[in-house]
Amino acid sequence: MPSPILPAPDATTKRVSLRRRTASGALSDVVGHLIAANQDWMVVLPEDRGAVWVPRSEVETVRGVPERVVLPTSDAEGLERVFDRTWPGLRRARLGGWVLRSGRGASARANSVLTVGDPELPFDEAVAAAEQWNAGPVTLQAVEGGRREGEALAAGFRPAKPTVVLVREAGPGPSVGFERVDEPDAAWVAVAGMEPDRLAEAVAAPASYLRIGDVAVGRVAVSGRWAVLSCLEVRESARGLGHGREMLHALGVEAVRLGARYLGLQVEVENESALALYASEGFIEHHRYSYLTRG
Repeated sequence: MPSPILPAPDATTKRVSLRRRTASGALSDVVGHLIAANQDWMVVLPEDRGAVWVPRSEVETVRGVPERVVLPTSDAEGLERVFDRTWPGLRRARLGGWVLRSGRGASARANSVLTVGDPELPFDEAVAAAEQWNAGPVTLQAVEGGRREGEALAAGFRPAKPTVVLVREAGPGPSVGFERVDEPDAAWVAVAGMEPDRLAEAVAAPASYLRIGDVAVGRVAVSGRWAVLSCLEVRESARGLGHGREMLHALGVEAVRLGARYLGLQVEVENESALALYASEGFIEHHRYSYLTRG
């Protein structure tokens, strides 16, 4: 039996619609990323479940299709997949619909299991498979109120870092002066106060890095129609002077330049000042999630 853990698609992996005809003559379609193919098999990985192994003899047609469209009205799991691609970790795999991620231990997102979709194993077995891949205990990222959170809590996992995902349409905003680089330079890193391990996780996905003088920085990464904003930091001595709002405006300008239609960001529930800032700029809550570890 093929291993349930498979390579995770990346930005170069083609998404296809494959039509197959079974021995009975029935036609069916499977949509997902084409992760492997040889003279005997084609392996298609849908985003929400395990791989479908299709014998070459059953393949009728294969055509490329765009990535799934995710809107502000889409479900939490769809939006989490968007966010995942903008902070992907350094090593990745798929267990059914779950995304296994490993980095340098600096950020929870890059070092956790995104529990979306169906792992196609009972919960305890899925966690055990993820722990084997990780060579140790895993942290689960689960949508608040969802099935996976409930299973984790029942299995003795404890939640931490409750986080709000906020969304807004992109659009023209106030003009603000800023500098843009494709890789964080020394000046950007100095304001961000970012350690090397977290920096390595940040640059694992393409992004624009913005800086306003030596007082504020931010990061914007695009996935599909979405620009995900992160790493918004203001130098401690310059806080309370409006530089955070200026950087938020700059990130919005950059998002529009990059062609994004929607903005998304995440902030921990306890960060009341950031939540107030984002609310004042038109962001609304989409969903919440937390990270869960064994008690």
